[in-house]
Amino acid sequence: MSIERMCTLASVSRAGYYRHLQASAPRQEETYVRDAIQRIALANRFSYGYRRITWQLRREGLVVNHKRVLRLMGEDNLLCLRKGRSCRSRPRLVIAGRWCRTWPAALS
Repeated sequence: MSIERMCTLASVSRAGYYRHLQASAPRQEETYVRDAIQRIALANRFSYGYRRITWQLRREGLVVNHKRVLRLMGEDNLLCLRKGRSCRSRPRLVIAGRWCRTWPAALS
C-alpha cells in the first residue's frame, strides 16, 4: 500500500505525514545515542566523563558533539563526581632563598 493511499484512508495530508515522520526521526536517533552513553557509563562504573564517552562513541562510529553528550548525560544524571583538589588553602608567601626577588615591595 502506498503512502498516498494510507494518508487518504486516514484522512491525513501527505505533507502532515512527512512532517510527523521527520519530527520523530531525531527522537529515535537521540534514544540510540542515550542508550550508547548509558551502556558506556555503566560499563565503566561512572568513571568516564563526557569527553571520554564522546571519544568512545566516535570510535564506535557515531557522529556526536561533546556538548550534546554533556547535555544528555546531565539529563540522565550520569555525570561522574569530580575529585576534590589537593591544594593548599592559601598560597605560600615566602619562598626560601628567593624572598627579595619574590616580594620586592616588602623591602621598601
